[in-house]
Amino acid sequence: MSCKSALYAAMQTPTAVAVDGVIPLGSLIRRYGCDVALNGNAVNITGTGYYDVDASVTVTSTAAGTVTITLYKDGVAVPGATASETAAANGTVDLNIPALVRQVCCAAGSALTLVLTGVAATVNNVALRVQRV
Repeated sequence: MSCKSALYAAMQTPTAVAVDGVIPLGSLIRRYGCDVALNGNAVNITGTGYYDVDASVTVTSTAAGTVTITLYKDGVAVPGATASETAAANGTVDLNIPALVRQVCCAAGSALTLVLTGVAATVNNVALRVQRV
């Protein structure tokens, strides 16, 4: 698949994340083009068009309950870009989010983040790919 810009980030250091907390994305592994950039716990997208987003997150819940990960664009949940699973206390779950987001014409840029809801958890692994198609 050809693309105009791409970014791959990964985080493999277990990190506690509170409910409603932004999930750390780790380090930049690969990057191509100038339309995507890792900026702390967010990916900034700047070029007009569509972006294919694939997130894979492994978490260990601190209590029994439903663990939910949601993709946000500029602080607003992306419709349908959420994954949930019920976990036992100290149970590990794998959550995957495939999504397509749009950066509209004349926008200054947007920030993509992953947010944890449901129960607090330790995030063990994050793999995030964002590419402008």
